[in-house]
Amino acid sequence: MSKQSGKSLKQVRADRAQPSVPLPFVTALMQRILGWSRIVRILVATFFALAVTAAVFPLSDSIYIANFYSEETRILPSFIAAAFGIIMYVVGWWLLVGTRGETPPERPTLIVYVAFGAIVSLFVLVLIVNGYSTATLPDV
Repeated sequence: MSKQSGKSLKQVRADRAQPSVPLPFVTALMQRILGWSRIVRILVATFFALAVTAAVFPLSDSIYIANFYSEETRILPSFIAAAFGIIMYVVGWWLLVGTRGETPPERPTLIVYVAFGAIVSLFVLVLIVNGYSTATLPDV
């Protein structure tokens, strides 16, 4: 007969289900992000794509105006910025959202995507605050 530990069957199963070694921070973070509801993950991918578009547009616009400006192709910087945003959205969909009915697997690139999106979002926020503060300066 086996040795009794004083635990119920439910407690024994719960102890077996939990790993004895804590998960690394990155793995726990990936699981937490992938544990969000599907609509939240879609909104995060959308927000990061819009942030990348907003960050790329002034850069592409200034390079284009300084070097390649032509009246016939003046919409080209908008297309370039939109392309970067679409690429960011597609990568986010692949890493973060997945297809219907599945949760994407844990990939290390997910952390890179989320970190890059967060950094670009902060950068865009700084650009907005800087633009607002310089626009409200008194005329000299």
